[in-house]
Amino acid sequence: MSTSFQTPAVEPLSFRAKQDARLRHEREYEVTVNVLNLPTAHVAVQATATEVHVFATDMNVLGAWLYEMNGTITKVDLASGITVWTLRTQTLADSVVAGEVACPVLVTVSQLSDTPVMHEIAAAVRA
Repeated sequence: MSTSFQTPAVEPLSFRAKQDARLRHEREYEVTVNVLNLPTAHVAVQATATEVHVFATDMNVLGAWLYEMNGTITKVDLASGITVWTLRTQTLADSVVAGEVACPVLVTVSQLSDTPVMHEIAAAVRA
């Protein structure tokens, strides 16, 4: 007798649920930026249903987010002589709708590998 097991199907989020989550994350990001006066110059922002990506051309943007919101940083050294620094943090808890968790925010900056960075940024790199 052969027994066949099937993996239960995971219901993907509906299009509307993804849009609602993306809009909620955009609002949470805006509230966090406005309340804490975080930098908006030299920044591109993309909210998704699961997180907000902040792409900056100035390392001071990453430094400001680290100072205000804490978090951990990962860095990747590319063969081209560029280092990509990414801070993983979240939005303010006060901006979150009741019953929801704070939205993850990923702040990413690329720069030449031999460019010095603030001590606080280097110290926050996850080991």
